[in-house]
Amino acid sequence: MRRTYCNRLPAANRTLAAPATVPDYIDTALVKPRAPLSPSETVKRMADDMRAASYREGGITEDDLERLGFTRSQIKAHAADARALAQQLAGPSL
Repeated sequence: MRRTYCNRLPAANRTLAAPATVPDYIDTALVKPRAPLSPSETVKRMADDMRAASYREGGITEDDLERLGFTRSQIKAHAADARALAQQLAGPSL
């Protein structure tokens, strides 16, 4: 009788790999929708996004705000107030 040596187990004895799961930190990396925010929350969130974009990219456009999850109507209604709040929070420029 001939024996073969193989580094694999027979198919019947193989264990299946655990199903892939999404790590918890991925949930924090996703952009949360801004459409359901109240008007005051929208202004605060938009101002924060404007400040972050100003620091990273030097500014933000309406298209960028839409990509972040704001609706066109939110942008038109609250962008001016958010811009004023962002400038106020940034403090005086030198």
